[in-house]
Amino acid sequence: MKTKETLKLLVPLGMMLATIFILAGCAPKKNIWGDKKNGLNLSYRMPESKTLRYVSTGDASQKMEMMGQKLEVTLTSYQEYSIKTENPDAQPMTLDISVDTMYIFLKIPGQDLTPDMENVIGQHFAIKLTSWGKESDFAQAAAITFNLGGETRNLAPEYQSFFPDLPRTPVKPGDSWSYSDTIREESGGNWLHLYVNCTATLEGYETIDGRDCIKVTVPFSGVVLGEGNSHGMIMKTTGEISGTDSYYFDYKQGVLVKIRSDGKAATETKTSGEREMTIPSTRKFVKEIWMVQ
Repeated sequence: MKTKETLKLLVPLGMMLATIFILAGCAPKKNIWGDKKNGLNLSYRMPESKTLRYVSTGDASQKMEMMGQKLEVTLTSYQEYSIKTENPDAQPMTLDISVDTMYIFLKIPGQDLTPDMENVIGQHFAIKLTSWGKESDFAQAAAITFNLGGETRNLAPEYQSFFPDLPRTPVKPGDSWSYSDTIREESGGNWLHLYVNCTATLEGYETIDGRDCIKVTVPFSGVVLGEGNSHGMIMKTTGEISGTDSYYFDYKQGVLVKIRSDGKAATETKTSGEREMTIPSTRKFVKEIWMVQ
């Protein structure tokens, strides 16, 4: 009797367990990006083998005073480039970047300069990117050079802080996180370094070109240091930089959609050697990058 009663209990219990397992298999899976209630898990998740195309524009003006004379230099730039990765699960992932087109227009007192970009356009190079936005390995970008105003420049500085850093913990509107960036530009014995501290805040949600995005603002400030040698003069530059980045990030796809950077810098360059003088300078800049469909 006890055996029969036990079987009567076991049969429905077994059916119940089977049903639970079936329901567990049908239960909705958690999104990799989390949810708005508990917080979003932000990360770069480049689509495998799919090309993302971006356009970048920049405008900068620099005013300086040299030997009692006021001078102004302006620079306008335009770029189109493509980014893709073959293994988005790697940590860090390798990004293949191609320069589809690029031009720079530099206006200095008494002269307009447009460097030849024939050796840049069509070039490919790779950099590394972690899921939270740290770039590294710029050797291939540094090997692609062009001449600007008598100086050799390369593509590495453009990508040393291209991707904003993302938080390592879930975030909701109103949450903030801090990080630092370093941009290094070197040419021969000349170098210029920017050391910047950033505080990002998730402002809210917006739809950009049909994409579900978060909007993030990032006030930044830091220092400018540089040394160089030109025409027998040794130059040392010190100064400060500040501004704000605003960007939109597709948190479901894990890609940067749009970013705008507005900033200013005030520096002082002291020269020694054949001629000693102090050159104060102020600079304003605006840069925008956006994904094109």
